[in-house]
Amino acid sequence: MGSNLRAAAILALTFAAGALASALVFYRADKRTPAPRPEATIPARVTLPPEHLGALSLFVLAGQSNMSGRASLPNPLPAPVPGVYVFGNDGRWHEGREPVDFAEGQIDDVSADPGAGAGPAVAFAAALRDKRKDQPIGLIPCAKGASSLAEWRRQLGDHSLYGSCLKRARAASTAGTISGVLFFQGETDAMDPALTAADAHPDPSNWAAAFATFVADLRRDLAAPDLPVVFAELGPRPEDPRFPAWERVKEQQRAVTIPGVARIRTDDLPLQDAVHFGREGQEGVGKRFAEAMDGLL
Repeated sequence: MGSNLRAAAILALTFAAGALASALVFYRADKRTPAPRPEATIPARVTLPPEHLGALSLFVLAGQSNMSGRASLPNPLPAPVPGVYVFGNDGRWHEGREPVDFAEGQIDDVSADPGAGAGPAVAFAAALRDKRKDQPIGLIPCAKGASSLAEWRRQLGDHSLYGSCLKRARAASTAGTISGVLFFQGETDAMDPALTAADAHPDPSNWAAAFATFVADLRRDLAAPDLPVVFAELGPRPEDPRFPAWERVKEQQRAVTIPGVARIRTDDLPLQDAVHFGREGQEGVGKRFAEAMDGLL
């Protein structure tokens, strides 16, 4: 009896150790240790000026870590972009600068990204303002590092990425109009399924169909059937065996043909690690987002 219990305990410990190792591998694949954050990191809260209240063009930022931002923050931080605002994870309006997806004061923990760095959103907003005659812009961060496309399926409520994103978009829309969606995701779906979270269920061969469903659901729930969407194709293929389906996901992304949806290329932009873009790469992504979005608006 005692030997059986010892054997069962050893087996359980072995399984737990294996599960922990897999979880750590997955964590390192999509999340890097954040660099030391400069002083006064969090964008200051602001009151929208009367001329911008109700006039903002609002853009939802969804996807995983490259949308949330993993590039190191410059020190000192650049000045806020005039006429650009961030509807923070605390449900308040902030000045338009990095880090857009800060987790301090997070209301919906489902999308918290502690230590988020610089992403493409500020470069996107600055470039789009130049193209759209200084139209004031509101950014709505909803991305979550390491999330698979399956985790963006339609589920309502604060416990889901989709439900939290929808709630934030509706709350921010009192200050303007939802004008578009930026989406950057796919790294998790390209991973070996054995290394991903059990509830992620990545399916690289179904990415295009799942993305089409996501777009249709969001357009319907926001009552905007022609809502422009721009998504980023995966970047350069990493020399890492943990991402065996990288090219399959990219093939799926290139196969997307949805009216009012545009795709941007990113595989010619510089990375800072296996899958994350640094500041230069993120600036390039943001400008391409703006070029594509401007063509859809």
